[in-house]
Amino acid sequence: MATQIARALKPGVVLAVAGLLAISLVSARVPARVQAADPDADAAPLVDPSATPEAPAPTEGNAAGQAAPAASRIVPSSFYSQAMQEQRSFDIYLPPSYDPAPDRSYPVLFLLHGDGGRINDWVALGLQAKMDRAIANGMAEMIVVMPDGSGHFGDETDWANRADGSDPIEDQVLELVAFVDQTYRTQPDRSTRFIGGLSSGGFGALNIALHRPDLFSVAMSFSGFIAADDPEADPGVFGDDPTYLAQNSPSALLSSQAAGGDIYYVLSGGQDDAYFQHRMAEFSAELDRLGIAHEFHVVPGGHDGDAWGAGLDFGLARVAAQLRAGYGIDSPASQ
Repeated sequence: MATQIARALKPGVVLAVAGLLAISLVSARVPARVQAADPDADAAPLVDPSATPEAPAPTEGNAAGQAAPAASRIVPSSFYSQAMQEQRSFDIYLPPSYDPAPDRSYPVLFLLHGDGGRINDWVALGLQAKMDRAIANGMAEMIVVMPDGSGHFGDETDWANRADGSDPIEDQVLELVAFVDQTYRTQPDRSTRFIGGLSSGGFGALNIALHRPDLFSVAMSFSGFIAADDPEADPGVFGDDPTYLAQNSPSALLSSQAAGGDIYYVLSGGQDDAYFQHRMAEFSAELDRLGIAHEFHVVPGGHDGDAWGAGLDFGLARVAAQLRAGYGIDSPASQ
């Protein structure tokens, strides 16, 4: 395993520019294989992130004085968390048809920021425009929820429940899942509910999905780590109890959590981010060993917004295909 660590640490979201093409490793219950990242090839993402919809030709219907076309919205929101005993903020993306189609319901994607990040990090990375483009290119409309991962003891929580019980960050995410289903017009089923995240949010997405495979059918980790005792994890969160560490390590949960095999995993790492790329490669290798369906992509960029945005493009392509196929996996019992 490479010893050189090329990464930017968790405290902020750094945007960089990388022009190399992505190399994708794809596994669907078979060992992963290398695929050339030709944007014109069949293996390219089903949602083309570079395509821009053409503007409609002028017609009498959109003349001055007529209502503007429906548009998506980013709405700052909040809810009361019983677990955290406080009001918690989140941002929510509502797709273009949400307001004009009051009888319609939607799939939901939960996106987690990194440690030291904020709820608007994904918005700052262009989430609204990315979703609008994907929808214009044929992806089913969906709601995107961006929670707050900060805790009472600081911003480095790894999206986990603190071992001493004082900062139940994961529990407040699960409360938010229920709140969103109660408050917004969602499709409250695991086959139409997905979770993903960047850096420590990628760890959190895997950890939460493996704890609750009854809630999520797809888990996406963009440059995440895979064990609670990883050098990038906050030791103040997990302590040193081997049992608690194992219970919060996706690499260990794959074997102990049988229903983890019913989740589809989308993994990515930046080509200039050796440490986290290797963590994702290790998780992909374990999924291969267990015969669990997933895909792993090496994408342009480092530990930065370029890599995370490219990873999300692959994640959106996966959920677009799943929604288009109209299938879901029977809900396993919560462990």
